[in-house]
Amino acid sequence: MTAQHTIRLPAGDFVYRETGMPDRPTVLALHGMGRDGSDWDATAQAIAPQFRLVALDLRGHGQSVRTGQYSLEAMRDDVAAFVDALQLSDFVLLGFSLGGVVAYLYAQSHPARVRQLVTVDTPLPTTWEQPAPPAQAPEGVRHDWNATTQLFPELHTTNDRWWHDLARITCPALLLRGGETSWMPQERIEDTARQLPDARVIEIPGGGHPLHRTQFAAFTSHLTRFLRGAE
Repeated sequence: MTAQHTIRLPAGDFVYRETGMPDRPTVLALHGMGRDGSDWDATAQAIAPQFRLVALDLRGHGQSVRTGQYSLEAMRDDVAAFVDALQLSDFVLLGFSLGGVVAYLYAQSHPARVRQLVTVDTPLPTTWEQPAPPAQAPEGVRHDWNATTQLFPELHTTNDRWWHDLARITCPALLLRGGETSWMPQERIEDTARQLPDARVIEIPGGGHPLHRTQFAAFTSHLTRFLRGAE
């Protein structure tokens, strides 16, 4: 059973989804650009009843506050405030794409809070070429397009401090990648893993970028094995 809640954080009201019993180990899941917490509903069902999954709508997404101003570190700080508000500790942090970057930034800032880190086809940002998004939101976009246009430069620029601070993430980390069918630079995922003290990279062939959707069975198999300490 999934329940939806609203919580007041310093930046405004945020919405999150909760699946599973509160006495189970918690997985905090962060979605990608343009998505919301419902992107993890199927994952939540797959790992229940052993785990409780909490999926936050990041600022500018889903039903959470639209702040008008966006940065990756502001999103990291939102997650930190959310973790404090829910009194989470020793939890698993799971992130896809934008959410994966925010997960890296949170884990390097608060390493003692994170039990395990899992990212889905996500390197830490580096300088690489990709067409910039249009200034105006395409038809059908449901999130705040300001988030896309403002975060794009940060997502395509190397921040030396962020790369240096990856070494602070001492928990076991699993970096899943989609292989040659993904548009994300796969070698940068390997580079990210090399900066982490305890990381492994697993490719899910044919997964593309959103491999947690396109190769759901393989994704949940690797995820559950890792969460149980078997991978």
